[in-house]
Amino acid sequence: MALSLKQLLGDSYKDGMTTAEIEAALAKAELPADEESKKEIERLTTALSKSNTEAADYKRKLREKQTEEEKQKEEQAQQLAAMQTELETLRKEKTLAANKGQLIALGYDEALATETAQAMVDGDTAKLFANQKKFIEAQRSQIKAELMKGTPNPPPGGGTDGITKEAYRAMPLDQKQKLATENPTLYKKLNSEE
Repeated sequence: MALSLKQLLGDSYKDGMTTAEIEAALAKAELPADEESKKEIERLTTALSKSNTEAADYKRKLREKQTEEEKQKEEQAQQLAAMQTELETLRKEKTLAANKGQLIALGYDEALATETAQAMVDGDTAKLFANQKKFIEAQRSQIKAELMKGTPNPPPGGGTDGITKEAYRAMPLDQKQKLATENPTLYKKLNSEE
């Protein structure tokens, strides 16, 4: 009489038991004492052991196969990541060069243009505005210096070109007319004070 696994395990039996659960339940089960039952138990134990060995072999083969596939996938992923990194670097360098060229065309000096272009690429707006402020201040200073070059220095004597009220009063009419055409502001000032 052959016993089924369900009969052999009794209350310990559950549908869908794993081999580890079956082995544990068999170890706890009270086994019948007759020879036929012992042979059946040995047969079931041998079959269970054989199936465990086969399952372990399949798992090992699957792991080896997956490992090769995973290695290939990992290598591909690494190559893709390296290419993406290189592409991003090239894009940043291109954008940096284009921005730097445009800033130099606007009048930035090379160092400030490089620094500002880098801030643009990095998205550092604080640095971008700080550099813009430096550029504007430099432009203002340059314009002011150029304007000062064309402005004559005032003569000594308080800005009246050395002409006092008394000297103006003593001037002949033709010199007063010359003063009126050359320096109308001074002429009006001296004339109003009379």
